[in-house]
Amino acid sequence: MKRLLVALAILALAVPALAGQNPDIAAYIVDNATGIGNNQVCPAVNGMFNVYLCFDNFGEGGGTIGCAFLWTRTFSGFRLSLTNLLGGLTIGDPEVAPGYAMLSASSLPVYPNADGIVVAATAMYMYIGTPGTLVLGPHGVDGAKVLDANGVADYWCVHSVVLNGSAGHFGVCVAPPDGDCASPVERATWGSIKALYR
Repeated sequence: MKRLLVALAILALAVPALAGQNPDIAAYIVDNATGIGNNQVCPAVNGMFNVYLCFDNFGEGGGTIGCAFLWTRTFSGFRLSLTNLLGGLTIGDPEVAPGYAMLSASSLPVYPNADGIVVAATAMYMYIGTPGTLVLGPHGVDGAKVLDANGVADYWCVHSVVLNGSAGHFGVCVAPPDGDCASPVERATWGSIKALYR
């Protein structure tokens, strides 16, 4: 049974399907479990912190049963835990190519919270002193794929932010409490961002 579930999960995320009807699904990483938070984390050296992978803009009645992504970490530290908040099967490691794929429990959809956000995963890190970033990117095999509430494959785009003075990054900056990451949100059209991942 477990092999069957793994095979179904791989097929669901790996086989090209008709694109979903929502071109605006967005993915981002923040420091708050509600999905509304900051893209700058300032832990003490040897301190721990959590980050959350979020999706929004599903539209009315929208939700997800799975997604795929890859994180790139440049700050000094290590991951202590990773939790699939969709509640189901996981494949891979988010920091090792090709990345991490996850499904909800029994392929039941997870719907957005009151703010319209699906918080899909959380990770706890320990920071050991050198500032850097945790950047969200597409999975090495499946791309920036998200399965909507009906299991139809769609592609997420990212909220673009400025990290360490450079635009075009999609994650969080990690720096000590007296550090600075210059991380205001940079607005861009969904079409221009999605074009980077197609």
